[in-house]
Amino acid sequence: MSEKTENIIVYIPNKEGSLTEKNIYWIDKFQTIISIGLKQIVKSNFNLKLEFEDFAQKKNTDELIIIQMFLQNDLNTESVLNENSDHKTSVLINVYCDHEVEQSTSAGFSIKLYDEVTEKKVDLSEGINELKNDIWLKFLDISYKIKELLYHINKKPEEALQNIYVAQTSKDQNRNRKIIIRELEHLGYNVLPHKNFSSDLISYSDMVHENIKESVLSVHIFGNNYTPLNKNIEISGVELQNDIFIEVAEELVNQKKNIHRLVWIPPDLKPKSEKQKLYIESFKRNIELLRNTEIIQAPVEVFKNIIKNKIIILNSVKEEISISENKKANSVYIISSNENEKYLKEIEQEFSKNKISVLVIANSQDKIELLREHYHNLINCDGILIVYPNDNKQWLNSKLSDILKAPGFGRKKPFLFKTILHDSGNAPEFNIKINDLEVLYANGKSPNDLLKPIIEKFK
Repeated sequence: MSEKTENIIVYIPNKEGSLTEKNIYWIDKFQTIISIGLKQIVKSNFNLKLEFEDFAQKKNTDELIIIQMFLQNDLNTESVLNENSDHKTSVLINVYCDHEVEQSTSAGFSIKLYDEVTEKKVDLSEGINELKNDIWLKFLDISYKIKELLYHINKKPEEALQNIYVAQTSKDQNRNRKIIIRELEHLGYNVLPHKNFSSDLISYSDMVHENIKESVLSVHIFGNNYTPLNKNIEISGVELQNDIFIEVAEELVNQKKNIHRLVWIPPDLKPKSEKQKLYIESFKRNIELLRNTEIIQAPVEVFKNIIKNKIIILNSVKEEISISENKKANSVYIISSNENEKYLKEIEQEFSKNKISVLVIANSQDKIELLREHYHNLINCDGILIVYPNDNKQWLNSKLSDILKAPGFGRKKPFLFKTILHDSGNAPEFNIKINDLEVLYANGKSPNDLLKPIIEKFK
């Protein structure tokens, strides 16, 4: 970040003389608190300057960030800043202090600095140390947003923040959505969308489509309510965004790109309508909707960690794709539960004898590292051999599911073979359907005899 002093304007779109003494006191307290947040979070030189209505008439000012505060509803609409203003501002941060003055038409990032239950402006008359956590968090949200914007303004051309889309949800999950957004922004990711969601179907769909397409990960949250987009449209925003994700994922596949989706179902979820209950059940069952998708039902703190780990894995997968494109040696990925190490060793030796590299997962206590290695092998191997010596249907189904998802992880060519090798009198049971999946029964045969058909596929 640059060492220069950044100008940050606190703009009140009212005449200075029209404000009550109570409002003036509130503005002063706001500036004091936001200054503390900026010193903690931004950690660079900044100049916080207060401006009133006549600021809107100034031309070509150089301020980069403007915090536009809506205190009362007797506004001169011409003084409200928007995308068409003459100021060279990088962004507007709109702070709504009362629900009655909320301006849905104003562009920019928005935050509600009022109690959403009582719909009254938050009380800043108490000492700073007495402020409730929810109020502090809203001030920190503004500070982190400013930090992100300054990063974009001052970053070098080769630097880039990763975009993560966090979908709109029903009102009962808005608090959890904000918790997730706050966590991602604190970690340095660029959370989309930046603008408020429109109630117009076409505008809503276009914005969602554009934002998901620009992201590496799409996060969706199920709530208790099935909330239609508006009075004239029966489909909920949650359902529409999930449908749009499928469209975007298909477009990106055609462009040889990928996007992943995490769908969070809170553990205490209790759908309040039959329509929402049926939608969630249908979503879980429909395999077509679940491509490049993981459904997680866990506490929000656990889900935040899952998001972080997923991003790490996705970044690792990108590196593996370039390795895969330059790979020339033949290789087989052996997936096993490591129950019969002697038998596995004989299989590995047989492949090595025929100049076929063997990919396995090394023992490790680090789950993230295990997943990275698993995805690496799925992307880079020529063929897969699942050695299945026991009766563990759940384990087998999970491995077959990963094979099915391999193109989503970044694999660009078909497998030479996908084979299950078992040593049981009963054929293994599994629910996942995979084309060209072979099942071999060892039946006491030596690896030399057993693997000949597989080794022939490399010639």
